[in-house]
Amino acid sequence: MADENLLVIDGLRDVLTLKNGEAAYPVDGVSFTVPRSKTVGLVGESGCGKSMTARTVMRILDKGISVAEGHITFDGEDLLALPEPKMRDIRGNRIAMIFQEPMTALNPSISVGKQVREAILLHEKVSRAEAKERVIQMFREVGIPEAERRYKSYPHQLSGGLRQRICIAMGMICNPDLLIADEPTTALDVTVEAQILELMKRLQRESGMSILIITHNLGVVADICDEVNVMYAGQIVEHATKAEIFNRPLHPYTIGLMDAIPRVNGDMEHDLHTIPGTVPALGNFPEGCRFCTRCPFADERCRTQAPALEDAGDGHLVRCFKPQEVR
Repeated sequence: MADENLLVIDGLRDVLTLKNGEAAYPVDGVSFTVPRSKTVGLVGESGCGKSMTARTVMRILDKGISVAEGHITFDGEDLLALPEPKMRDIRGNRIAMIFQEPMTALNPSISVGKQVREAILLHEKVSRAEAKERVIQMFREVGIPEAERRYKSYPHQLSGGLRQRICIAMGMICNPDLLIADEPTTALDVTVEAQILELMKRLQRESGMSILIITHNLGVVADICDEVNVMYAGQIVEHATKAEIFNRPLHPYTIGLMDAIPRVNGDMEHDLHTIPGTVPALGNFPEGCRFCTRCPFADERCRTQAPALEDAGDGHLVRCFKPQEVR
């Protein structure tokens, strides 16, 4: 029987050399899984390491960043140990990624149809005519009107919503086992956002693929995810099912994120809740808990000792010395 987890990230640690020559770890000991045919959310503020974790899975890290420790196992294979030719066979084929900003993810000098067609030609032995027909059909499936005409369009000729659908089509064209969606609804209006999330759910139902969705939008998490990992300053600070995260958040950071969600029936006479302070700078993390400088419950132990990610019951993991007290 196949492992129920398609993707397993175990103790992942990315290292970056700072200008002063010191090593910093923007992704520091990250571990989580993506089960088969499920959607897992990776949630946190900008700069917490979400996108870098995804780019490490794809092995497309920027120059100067490398993997110091850990394993990434995809369908039983350690991606970090694969030779680059083998990884190229997987990248874009069995694992696809929707990047955060479609305008920069697409080549402005090539028509969008040819860009998506290239993914087929790279991984499959089919004719250009057959590949073109598959692209046009996929454009229809992702809700792009006048698919034949849009095939010849350039990115600047399309709206943000259509460009995002092009990127989704590019990710889906080879029927991947795992789709990584990095802020797939950023800068889109709520109507288009709802359409794209519904599209991803439908495609998942039809193909059985797994999805890792990276976002800071808890509304997106509530809509599409089965499990949630909350990330802060390069570490996973809480993991649970979607229902557990929303009904019983245990880490003070997760609670702060929940409290910051606007409520339709909320008290309009008071300001929205905000988390005090700022995320610590890379290379200048606190000695103890990385959230201690912003946490109203922090004590001396929190400031001097780093808590481990531990099970608080029923597989609900939290990196906090006193999660019950926080509740």
